[in-house]
Amino acid sequence: MRSFDFDCGGAVIRVEATLADMSRPRVHLGAFSVPSVERPDLVITRHPVLPEHAPVAEGPLGRCRYLLEGDRLDVEVPDGMFQGELVLRLAWYLVATRRGALLVHAAAVTDGAQVLVASGKSGDGKSTLSRLCREAGLQLMTDEIVQLYGDGTVAGTPFRSDADNVGQPGRLPARLFVALEKAPHEALGPLAPLAAAQLATSQCFDGAVFALPRSEVNRRVLTFLSQVRLGTLAFRKDVAVGAFVREALRLPAQG
Repeated sequence: MRSFDFDCGGAVIRVEATLADMSRPRVHLGAFSVPSVERPDLVITRHPVLPEHAPVAEGPLGRCRYLLEGDRLDVEVPDGMFQGELVLRLAWYLVATRRGALLVHAAAVTDGAQVLVASGKSGDGKSTLSRLCREAGLQLMTDEIVQLYGDGTVAGTPFRSDADNVGQPGRLPARLFVALEKAPHEALGPLAPLAAAQLATSQCFDGAVFALPRSEVNRRVLTFLSQVRLGTLAFRKDVAVGAFVREALRLPAQG
């Protein structure tokens, strides 16, 4: 049975080839491919049929029946790129949360040393900011889902909002967590800790059947935010925001 190994914040997820292949139109797995390891952190295997007592995971992307035991995730899912992405999102959530992280709907751009994490609801400009920063020479870790760790580091994911915003693997220290605001000029304003926490928790990816307790989500959000500088990034639809972000990444961490 063919399979591929992929990076998940330093962990390794092994995905059966049929699942990987059918998700590729929406999930950019290429950059996250790693050499095969002896003991991956999670092995996903697709089955034609699972027992009727197997739980069902449902979401906007579809549904799948699954069995989870230790480092094995067996799934029953129909063909389709959305169903493939559903399985991979659940897998990334499971592995990341087991390693102390959260998955948050956010963009993450880096100068290669520090990361700016930009969160917000749909339409706030995460994909636009990602594209403009990439055009200005910054590196894109993700424009869709980022892994946040309690030590203040972040990792990219293969999930994307726009097809041309291709993320990259790696785990780097975050310098800034920002809310986005459209404006006729670039500016970095304040963001109250409570507002930052509310934004981050509202944008946490829910693993459905694997979901963390809300108290644990809150604890992990606050732990991460305590390690980084908070702000509100106002920006216009201009590549100049890339230079502005590069300068902002040089700011000292929140003390």
